[in-house]
Amino acid sequence: MAFTAFYGDWQTISLAAAALSIVGSTLLIMLSRLFGLRNLEQIAKTEFVYAASTVLIVLVVLVIVQYGEWYLANHSSGVVRAMYLSSFGCDPSTPVSFPNQDTLIDWMKLYMETATRCVQDFMNVLYALSVPIEACTSVYMEIFMSEHASGFACKWVAERITNAVQSFTFYMYAFFLIGHILNFVKYYAGFFFSIGVALRAFPPSRGAGAYLMAIAFGLYFVLPFTYVLVATTSMPYVQSELLSGSCDAIAKGDTVCMMPAVASAETYQCEGAAATNAFNVPGRIEANAAVIDDLLTGSSPKIFTLGQHLVSAICILPMIAFVILLTFVLNTTNLFGGNIPEIGRGLVKLI
Repeated sequence: MAFTAFYGDWQTISLAAAALSIVGSTLLIMLSRLFGLRNLEQIAKTEFVYAASTVLIVLVVLVIVQYGEWYLANHSSGVVRAMYLSSFGCDPSTPVSFPNQDTLIDWMKLYMETATRCVQDFMNVLYALSVPIEACTSVYMEIFMSEHASGFACKWVAERITNAVQSFTFYMYAFFLIGHILNFVKYYAGFFFSIGVALRAFPPSRGAGAYLMAIAFGLYFVLPFTYVLVATTSMPYVQSELLSGSCDAIAKGDTVCMMPAVASAETYQCEGAAATNAFNVPGRIEANAAVIDDLLTGSSPKIFTLGQHLVSAICILPMIAFVILLTFVLNTTNLFGGNIPEIGRGLVKLI
């Protein structure tokens, strides 16, 4: 079941905290009636209503996490699985298994990991090109006895490689940062939800408890599901251009960037530093100038398409999903029971 990742024992802690609040309010009602304290009895009855609503909220969240997420993320015909395959032009009914995608957070990371696998292959090509090109740009010639220029006119390629590496490095750092945050949410969101349930049992911290419950549920369920919806509707054409291979290859993670191969790129790493081969490198680069130009510049450079995809997958779409998450938290804090009269208003806002 997918809910096992949502902090193993959060269900027991939440239900126990809600049950204890019911027991406490019941004992308070009995004591107030025993000593004839009418005001205390009214307060105890109000707390009993709060405690009962807490049990109901916890049960609803349990059902959503146990069965709703399982159907969306882990079912053989799940909605998220169909959306992921359709975004790459694959038939959703294709018999492809995704063994490690047990939660919505796993699917959200998979959308971003697809682009980062392309970046890693792209960086290998850029590294192979940078060795001889940087060696060529380090050779200077005098022009008109005063000005200095690169000996083999390769500086434009070196500048674009440097800019691309810096940009890709930033996006890779952003991906790993988001990935670690999602892993933390995956395993500890339930723990914070149970803390929110415990805080909700006390009048001074009731609002904080409801807010913590709302944001824990939102981070675990609403944020990744919103990201998947937005990504599926906005990035299919970009993904189909970036990736090649069958649906089975995509499921196994064997996605390959559709970028041109640079002839003898591996040999550049060693021959670029050899004095005897230094003057052969410019001719080799010139022979592959069209391929390199299509890779780095050109009317529709591959590196530009990959950059667009990275900006969307790692920067823009998570920001959109986070804004929707904040809207969800704002409109459902009352629904989680900050104030009993406000639950109806929160439900109306959510609808």
